[in-house]
Amino acid sequence: MKKILFISILLVFNYKAIAQKSTSSQAEAFQKGLLYLKEGKLERAFSFFNMANSFGENDEIKALAFHKIDSLLPIIRKNVLKEWKGNWKLKELNYNPFPGSFSDYISFDNDRIVFYKKDSVSNKIITRTEFFRFTSYDPSKSNFDVRKVIFKNEEIWSFTVIKKNRKLRLYPKLIRDSIGRRKVLIDERGMIMDKKLRKKELKKEIYTFYLKDN
Repeated sequence: MKKILFISILLVFNYKAIAQKSTSSQAEAFQKGLLYLKEGKLERAFSFFNMANSFGENDEIKALAFHKIDSLLPIIRKNVLKEWKGNWKLKELNYNPFPGSFSDYISFDNDRIVFYKKDSVSNKIITRTEFFRFTSYDPSKSNFDVRKVIFKNEEIWSFTVIKKNRKLRLYPKLIRDSIGRRKVLIDERGMIMDKKLRKKELKKEIYTFYLKDN
């Protein structure tokens, strides 16, 4: 009986310790969100507010975090649309989504994306046109991606813009196809045992990307 009582007390103690640590981490995430918000780094701020909203026992912090998320998300997505807007030309085809393939060009205009190529005299040949909407916010996903969009055929894509070598790169990724199959590009380079070879391989680009077509 004493052993059972001791174990019960130990479990309660451990639970309280975990709960306190969780609340502390939740508060830290919220404070980091405020810091990045002050610096104008909205997407970084969003990611920490999302962590504070997704984890922890403190409902007051969750409510504050959700309020920040609710006000930040429309601003971030407006900025994302501006970032995407225009024409992009395929620079490196390192992998193709399956089924299908990446087009030579991608064009964004508000809620519409056009995949196209050009003929020998530079006439545009449209291969696919899709209207999209951003995916709904899901607080259960701590890694929620503000850049994910869904097409009418239920495909989910993510488009990320990163500046490398003084040029903006657009990285398109098919997350889920039209019948619900999730797509993941497995990167095993980190498992290479030889340090020099691993370092060399990690410098290589494995994702398909586009450059702005002026």
